[in-house]
Amino acid sequence: MRYTRFEIKNFKGIENLTIDLSKQPYNRIHTFVGLNESGKTTILEAINSVVNNVHITDAHKLIPKHLKASFTGKTSVIAYIEVDEEDNKKLLHKLKTLGYSDFKPIEYFTINCCWEFESSQVKPLTSYWDFTPTVRKKQSKLYTSLRDNSKDWHLLVRYIKDLLMPRIIYYENFLFEFPDRIYLHGPKANEENNKAYKDIIEDIVREVVDSNGSIEKSLYEIYIQQDRGAKDIFKARKNRLQEYITTQVFSSWGKLFNSTETKIELNFDISIPNSQAKGDVDFYVEIQIEENSDSFYISERSLGFRWFFSFLFFILFRKNRKTDLGETLFLLDEPASNLHSTAQKKLLATFEHFVEDENKPLKLLYTTHSHHMINPKWLEGAFVVKNEAVDYANPFGNRKVTNITAIPYKHFVAEFPNQQDYFQPILDTLEYQPGLLEKVPNIIITEGKNDYYTLRYINEVILNNKYKKIHLLPGAGCEKNHAVIQLYMAWNKSFMILLDADKAGIKAQQAYLKNFGDIITKNIKTYNDLNSEIGTVTMENIFTEEEKISISKHFDTTLGSFKKSAFNTAIQSALINKEKIELSDETVNKFDKLLGQLNSYKFV
Repeated sequence: MRYTRFEIKNFKGIENLTIDLSKQPYNRIHTFVGLNESGKTTILEAINSVVNNVHITDAHKLIPKHLKASFTGKTSVIAYIEVDEEDNKKLLHKLKTLGYSDFKPIEYFTINCCWEFESSQVKPLTSYWDFTPTVRKKQSKLYTSLRDNSKDWHLLVRYIKDLLMPRIIYYENFLFEFPDRIYLHGPKANEENNKAYKDIIEDIVREVVDSNGSIEKSLYEIYIQQDRGAKDIFKARKNRLQEYITTQVFSSWGKLFNSTETKIELNFDISIPNSQAKGDVDFYVEIQIEENSDSFYISERSLGFRWFFSFLFFILFRKNRKTDLGETLFLLDEPASNLHSTAQKKLLATFEHFVEDENKPLKLLYTTHSHHMINPKWLEGAFVVKNEAVDYANPFGNRKVTNITAIPYKHFVAEFPNQQDYFQPILDTLEYQPGLLEKVPNIIITEGKNDYYTLRYINEVILNNKYKKIHLLPGAGCEKNHAVIQLYMAWNKSFMILLDADKAGIKAQQAYLKNFGDIITKNIKTYNDLNSEIGTVTMENIFTEEEKISISKHFDTTLGSFKKSAFNTAIQSALINKEKIELSDETVNKFDKLLGQLNSYKFV
């Protein structure tokens, strides 16, 4: 099961908002982009409330800000959950244990979490499922609807909640002060600032020691025994846990930072304070890093180290929980916002590393106001978040009524006036200004986003990132790149405009030369200018006719012929998911030559 859509109404500053996570190309990573106070956090809070209900004492905080004095109405979040073939098999198995022989497979169901207010006074939470499976009893030919007033319906829903329902994990922030001690048993174990860490240790214990066990049974009850056998068991379990944590954390660390820190190990120490009575002991674990002959607490390392270790600790081990069978939804609010830009870019690589695990499906939603935290590959699944009440140009002026919106990026771009390139609208949204010392690389500007995604896909996925000197920027259309040409000429930076070798591309090439003069003759190229073997083509025509049809059908299996929109969506999806589409040697060789020429191009 997986979440596909959230409909949010009257939730704090959200009047009416739909977050659709099912649009093609399919993304496992969704970015919510906006300046501070735009409402990004409110969106995550609303999504989180579906499974982690707001306590009734805090329900008044959900009332729209401009209606707090007297609000009569409903605050609601509706979650749409997709059910796949494997889920339906499991539901049928459960129904058979309840005396049913068959049921009609379902595609999705919804959960509605609703708070009702009268004159700003809250009524008890109403949470109901729109879930009515059609079932057939044993020794019966008739199908009937299983209603929510029946015992069997409640048993089936309980089964879904416990075993099939995708989890939602919300991290408001990551504490950089990783605790020197994590309490596992005793008075301090369930304190608010300790419990999150304890729960992760329990996940690890269930993963490594006993899938049905707990800290109490698997560690604490063994530890307090004094006989030699118990001590040997505890030592073996401690070593297994230590080895597992070390392997998991630092193997990921190595992939992210190209580091082979063989001397760094995770030292897992457990002790009980002797000064306390047996029934009131604090049983805790200390996590240290061994480097050379020295040991360090996490708190003694750099800010960046503490942040990434905390991130890996929480995400990595929570992701591996065996009882989470659905597509776990992680919500991260402004991750790494106070770290250096280089660390932020490393975090993007971390995200990609986690979602690539096909055996443990997850989806990640994160908010950001940093352009360093935006990967162009995921823009098709991004949302631009704005709050109509905030006027950033006049922060002390009269505020409008709060209304938070989240517009899919591709829709936002389509409505954006005078765009210079496909990325400009999001940079303008973040009010980005290049620094005086910032380098602008030699850039190749494609006609539009589809050429951009295709070239990236061939280079990164088909050719395994063979050409590393190519910097691509998607243009706004073959004849719409005058503004970006002016910009690069003003910066005195090298660039190339790469156009189709068709009538429209050649016409655009002539128009640019007429407008800017012969000085940019070497900057405006068609595919045919670079490689005459390709011929007079558009980007997609480098592929064979069979490949164009096959790739189109990759997106829409009902298609019997080439469809440009389906073709382009399929390419984007394949890039996002690093999926290799089978291509002929002829096609691969054409792209290889083209990219090789772009990689070695002498910019002027």
